[in-house]
Amino acid sequence: MIYAGVRNEFVKLLYLKKYKALLVLLSLFCIGTGLAGHLAKGFIGLSLSNTPLAVLPVITGFLLPLIISLAAADLFTAEQENGSVKAIITRPVSRINIYTSKILTIVLYVMLALLLCLIISSAWSVLVNGTSLMSVIEAVISYTVSIIPMLPYVLFAVMISQLCRNSSSTVMLSVFGYIAITGVGILMSGISPIVFTSYTGWYKLFIGAAMPITHILSATSLLAAYTLIFYAAGAWAFEKKEY
Repeated sequence: MIYAGVRNEFVKLLYLKKYKALLVLLSLFCIGTGLAGHLAKGFIGLSLSNTPLAVLPVITGFLLPLIISLAAADLFTAEQENGSVKAIITRPVSRINIYTSKILTIVLYVMLALLLCLIISSAWSVLVNGTSLMSVIEAVISYTVSIIPMLPYVLFAVMISQLCRNSSSTVMLSVFGYIAITGVGILMSGISPIVFTSYTGWYKLFIGAAMPITHILSATSLLAAYTLIFYAAGAWAFEKKEY
C-alpha cells in the first residue's frame, strides 16, 4: 500500500509544473556555478574545479530546505485547503500509510534533485575542468550521504504542515523555523552539536583523510532521534486531525 501510495503521490507532485521547473533551475544553478568559476578563475583567483562540492553546501543549506517546505505544503496543507484529502482518507488505507507515503514522496524528490545535481555538476567538472576520478568518487559519496541530514527537516516541515491551515503559512513557518534554529546554533556554539540543522554539511566527515567514526555515529544517532520525534509528532497530529 505504501509503494502504491508513493507512486501516486510522486506522480501527483511531478504533475505540478513548479516541481519540474525546480529541477530545471537546480540544473541551471549547477551549470551557472561551474561557468562562473571557470570564467572568474583567471581574474580573481577563484577556483571551482570541483563543481559538485562547490554547489553542494548551497543546495543542502538553502535550496533543498525551501523545496522541502513547498512540497510539504502541497502534499499536506494544500490538500486540506481544496478538500481533496477527504477523498484520500476515505479509502481503505490507514492514515499512517497515507502519511508515510507522502513523506517518502518528498524524500524521493529530494533524492532525485541531489542525483540530478550530482550528474550535471560532475559532468561539467570532468568535461571542462578535467576533474580526476577520485574527485568524482568523493562527490558521489558526498551527495549520497547528504540525504541523511535532510530527513529531519522533511519531518520537521511535515510536522509544521499539520499545524497550519494554508500553504503559505506552512512554507513561511517551515522556512522561518529552519532559519531560527540555524541561527540559534550559530549564535550559541555550545548547543550547535545538538541542533539538527548544523549537519547539512556533514558530508565533509566522509571525504577526509580519515573518517571520524565516533563523530559520524553520534551525529547519525542525533539525526535519527530528531527524525523519529518529528515523525511521531506529525503522525499523531495527522491521525487526530478532522477534515
